Amino acid sequence: MSLPTTKDASPRQRAGETLTRFAAVGALTTLLDMALFNAFFFAGAPPTPSNLVSYSCGIAVSYMLNRAWTFRAAHSHVQAVKFVAATLTGLLISTTIVAGLALLIPAPVAKVISVPIVFVWNYLASRLWVFRGSEAPSTETRNSA
Repeated sequence: MSLPTTKDASPRQRAGETLTRFAAVGALTTLLDMALFNAFFFAGAPPTPSNLVSYSCGIAVSYMLNRAWTFRAAHSHVQAVKFVAATLTGLLISTTIVAGLALLIPAPVAKVISVPIVFVWNYLASRLWVFRGSEAPSTETRNSA
């Protein structure tokens, strides 16, 4: 008996696999972002520049991992520019939330609040615009080949 392939998986199942991989990459890059943000902030840097630098460092890691693993897309310059545009929009959303909330609550808490909001933006922008049509094969497909 052969294992199911991507063709056998429903679009919903494929989307679920992609979302799971995207979330794993997001968790890794969020840890990097949070570690750098807190390092800069607790070293005395203001919240806004701390967020700009920490979030920006995650962009390169996120692009490489999402392109290669989440969406298994071939590299293209157009795709890279789209990814940078989408994640810079996410950076703007994140920085606006952090800067605004840091006036009311501790900056590290504001940063945590921004994460799920920006995650939704980044996933939708990546799936529907940046990597559109670059559906990753499932694990079963790779194992049966």
